[in-house]
Amino acid sequence: MKVVYKPGNAYEEINCFDFREYEHGVVLHNEAGYNIGYVPHEILSHIEPHPGERLEFKDGQPPEPAYDDDE
Repeated sequence: MKVVYKPGNAYEEINCFDFREYEHGVVLHNEAGYNIGYVPHEILSHIEPHPGERLEFKDGQPPEPAYDDDE
């Protein structure tokens, strides 16, 4: 997948195999599971799957996210 972020005036991107989201940002991993980067939420633009990584949904749309009742 491709992680797109904007640290200044221009967009940058990092190709990665996987990522984990944490409170302050996302940590990027390569195929071997090693950390290859970190992008804070403040500069994260979006994450795009590569063409072979796209998922197809039955009705064409991803499911709605679940909400906690505690909020």
